Amino acid sequence: MTQYARRHPDCAFREVADEGGLVVLPGRAEVKVLSPTAITIFSLLDGEHSPQEIARRIAEEYEVAEATALEDIQAFVAQLAEHGMLAGTADEEGARE
Repeated sequence: MTQYARRHPDCAFREVADEGGLVVLPGRAEVKVLSPTAITIFSLLDGEHSPQEIARRIAEEYEVAEATALEDIQAFVAQLAEHGMLAGTADEEGARE
């Protein structure tokens, strides 16, 4: 079974109306501001949705090509991993300290 990206277990996030949302990294005392599209993607990173499923939803909701959505999602997920915002990333332990 392929393992799908999953939000860091210590991250809390909240949508802020139509403006996007906030992600709190408590172990690092950081808050990240995400666009509406980014918060939609982040909310779907539950380990259950494949990148393709997320791309389909983004393509439908934001009226973009599915291939473009998939490329953008992959780049976004890579950025989240770099910032320790995903489970299993190198920064995950650092975020818990």
